[in-house]
Parts: sequence; C-alpha cells; structure tokens
Amino acid sequence: MAEVPILRTSERATFKRCAWRWLQEYRYGYRPRHVQADALWFGIGIHEALAKWYLRGKRRGPHPADTWHKWVGDEVAYAKTYLDETYDSGVWEDASELGEAMLEEYVDFYGRDPQWHIISVEQPFSVRINRNGKAVAVFRSRWDGVLRNLADGRIYLVEHKTAAQIVTAYLELDDQGGSYWAVASQVLRAKGVLKEGEEIAGIIYNFLRKAMPDERPRNEQGLCLNKDGSVSKKQPPPMFVRPDPVYRTRGEQKTQLERISDEVAVMNAVRDGTIPATKTPTKDCPRCPFWGPCVLHEHGSDSYKSVLKGNYVQIDPYEDMRKSA
Repeated sequence: MAEVPILRTSERATFKRCAWRWLQEYRYGYRPRHVQADALWFGIGIHEALAKWYLRGKRRGPHPADTWHKWVGDEVAYAKTYLDETYDSGVWEDASELGEAMLEEYVDFYGRDPQWHIISVEQPFSVRINRNGKAVAVFRSRWDGVLRNLADGRIYLVEHKTAAQIVTAYLELDDQGGSYWAVASQVLRAKGVLKEGEEIAGIIYNFLRKAMPDERPRNEQGLCLNKDGSVSKKQPPPMFVRPDPVYRTRGEQKTQLERISDEVAVMNAVRDGTIPATKTPTKDCPRCPFWGPCVLHEHGSDSYKSVLKGNYVQIDPYEDMRKSA
C-alpha cells in the first residue's frame, strides 16, 4: 500500500492562508537559509517555558521565566507590542526581555494554579484520517496539555496562546484546539491515561498578551493610577485572559474530523497537480518568508525557481513528527 502523506497542524493553517506558500513549504520543503526570529519563534519559546512549568499532577517545575531565558540564549530578536486597547500604535521590544517579563508577571498573577491537576503535557500523537473508507493522511501533532480542573472535577484540553492582541470571539470554531480535542480522549484512553468512559469536556484557552507590564501604581481594584493618585482614563488591556471553557459535543467531533478529511482531499489535489496552487494576496504578504520568489512568480518569471534554489534549503518538513509520533 502506498504511503499516505503526513498532515501537521501548522500546514493546515498555511494551506488555508495561501496554497502557493504551502506548496513551497510543505510539498517541496523549502525554508529560508537564514531564518529570523519571529512571532512563531516567540510563541514556541513561551510554550516551552510553560511545558516545563506545568508538570504532571500539581507539581510545578522551574520558573517559566528561567526556562525562557535559557531557551533564548544569545538570540537577538524583537517583538511588536501594542501600547493600548486601540492597537493603532505599536512598539518593538527586546524579545528576550519581553518574554521574561511576561512570564514573571504570569506566575505572579496565577501563582501555581493549584486547581490544575495536569494529566498530559506536550503529548505527540498520530491518527489516521480516512475519507470514504480509505486512508488519505496521517495527522501528526502534539497538544499543549490536558488537565483535570479540581474546581469542577472535569477534564479539559489546554491551549496556550500568545498574541499581540487577545481576541476570543472565534474560539468556538478554532480549528487547532478543536482538532486536538477531537482525538485527545481516544488517544489518552488507548494509552491508559483516561479510564473507560472518561471524556475531555472542553478546551481551556490560556492567553498571554505580548506586552511589557504596566509599571504605574495601581489601586485595590488593580486599576492604574495617575501621579496624583486618581484613576487613569487610559487602562491597559489585560495581559492574561482565560475565557470560559469552550465545550465540545460529539457532533462537533465528527465535524472536526470531516473538515480535516476535506482539507486533505484539496491538499492532495494540489499536491498531484489536479488543481492549481492559488494565492491569497493581503497586506501581510511582505512578512511571508516566500515574499521574494512569490513576487517573481507573480511577474511571470521562472527566475523564482533559481531564487528558491539559491536562497532556501530543502528539508523534510515532517522530520520531527516522524520521530515523535
């Protein structure tokens, strides 16, 4: 039987954003020779710090700010933060200092989260995706965590998210968390972690806003004060947000798995040339790592191919998933 392609979470988002970029990045495996630290790099570091903080049970590991500091090392990078709730202005902060300050504030704010009994952390998984009774892909990824909330006794998937601005309205349709939730209960029961009949009730989203702490004095309600002690009219948006859990149903589980199957069908059609790899131009395109060759391709020039060969390297984009799943 022919080997079916691997599917990872990051490529689902990339494909829906721009099929042409997906083709270069995941079909041909191109990566820039010199990768700059960016928002993805920043998020990975925060996830790494939190993964080592939330150990199984109620134990906690090294302070996440210390883990972050070691993870960054000598990397020099900057991250854009926003000054107020209007998000119409921004400032670039030293990413190392920003991450450390955020995580110091995070632990001060939540403490050791004694109500969180951790069941699983950074669990890799491998699930076959079928379509019309035939395997079309192997979905391989890892979720951030699974916990039992001692406050209500229910089990939840945890999704850590870093963002310049925190938006929660889309969470009921969040593909990433929804796809993890759709498979996590079965995976953990198969491993003997969950007992028969135990289900993951929903998803807890744990947002950390990319911002330096506001150093102004605060009153008992936590509101920032002016120099004269009056409450400032300009209050920062919250640095940390945990909305009410998003609860999922069996029907939504079916919908999530069918959506993955549908996406794979379209990906495979692009992969084998049945349909073209289309583009979705937006104002964010200049930040894409394939901006240069994309512009040349848009001009109708084949020189984009030589740019890819000269300025990019080809790797196996699924190598880490092959090893871990």
